[in-house]
Amino acid sequence: MNRKILTLAVAAALAAPVASHADVRVSGLIQAEAVNSEVADGKKDAAAYRDKQSFETDDRQMFTNDSLGSIFNEGPNHIRFDLDEKLSNTLKAEARYDMGFNTSGNFGSDSIIGEQAWIGLKGSNFHFRYGTLEGAYKSSRALIEPWAFTSLQSTGTGGGMSGGAYNQVLRVVDPSTATTLTGGTELPEPQDRYKYVVNSSAATRGGDMGLTNEGFVEGSLELGVNFGGFSARMQGIVDDGSAMDGAGLLEFKYTMPNKFSVWLAASYTDLKDATNPITDAVDDAADTISETIDDIADKVGEDATDLTDKVREETTTEVDEGLANWKVGGVFNLGPMVKLGLQYEDAEMGTFDNNPDGGKYILGSLDFTKGNISVGAWVAGYLSDIKNANKIDGPDGKPMDEDALSWSLGAKYHFGKRTHVYGGYRQTDSDNDYRDENLFTLGIRHTF
Repeated sequence: MNRKILTLAVAAALAAPVASHADVRVSGLIQAEAVNSEVADGKKDAAAYRDKQSFETDDRQMFTNDSLGSIFNEGPNHIRFDLDEKLSNTLKAEARYDMGFNTSGNFGSDSIIGEQAWIGLKGSNFHFRYGTLEGAYKSSRALIEPWAFTSLQSTGTGGGMSGGAYNQVLRVVDPSTATTLTGGTELPEPQDRYKYVVNSSAATRGGDMGLTNEGFVEGSLELGVNFGGFSARMQGIVDDGSAMDGAGLLEFKYTMPNKFSVWLAASYTDLKDATNPITDAVDDAADTISETIDDIADKVGEDATDLTDKVREETTTEVDEGLANWKVGGVFNLGPMVKLGLQYEDAEMGTFDNNPDGGKYILGSLDFTKGNISVGAWVAGYLSDIKNANKIDGPDGKPMDEDALSWSLGAKYHFGKRTHVYGGYRQTDSDNDYRDENLFTLGIRHTF
């Protein structure tokens, strides 16, 4: 009896502050999954690096990373606190804090994932927010992608949408071909002197992912309006200390309930910012080259102005112009059970092949639900704009193209409104064999 009384007392003590702050809402999502994966072409001399371990590419590997790992770049697991206070008949204050975590290895600093944390004001037809925000560019992602935030997703894992860096391929010296300068052994041909290693997404997550279909933007101010089914919002990163200072995001969307949603979105980062380490280094190099040209020209009596300008322009133009992504798409409900989606994206950030020239994505999706069972699929093509100078040489020494075709198919069984299990298959086939991947996954998700 004493134990029951003590339990009731503790429950009452915990419930009292919640009751006194009824405008605080708690929600969240918990997901765990296991993946059987094979990365790259096993016939090639490559290694896949995952969690600082090296595996042969022709060996299938089992992983359970649900966040901060190479299965997908942005873990879905979080506990969310939404707060609001009515200030007048048409105005209220609002705030959100997400506490992210993962279900595989949830310990230490690795279990802390930076997600939304913002405060703002909201009226009947407008809002503004400031803090760490979900990127406006990715808000339509869950609408069109039936497998968002799972290992079956297209974002950042294949040729479907821009996202985290994917299968970054690095050329390294093959130790088996090493030779000494005095050994008299002839070096092998260049194409046989090296091998390739593939860094998984865990090792290549970039700082611009909030400007693609993944991630969050820090130090950002958001202004939004909505009238009927039309909504628009603009985000600008206003923190001078941020690595993405000078970046901006824009989204326009129209939604007709139970019919369709269409959107147009864009994001941009200005690489001319003075604090950008990449352009600083390039500018310093251009200054050095220009000064050297001036010294040589003085000695030979030529005017070096035109040559200096040309060198600077060719050295800095590509990085100083900034990078931009834009996309247009929509989802259409064909009755209560079938939803079709289509999206086109032109990306310079988060491209499938991580190249500075960018690429184009086109993705189609299908979501079918009947009773407790849902079937989801997507197919996507990637057309690379990569130039020959940035291509990776294949085993024959010739540059490999980067175009890719990827697809995914899976099913869910819903035990109720908040809990379901899922399983499926995803495959990526690229002209660059080192980016090929296929996997099977099984998982369970619970929302509250």
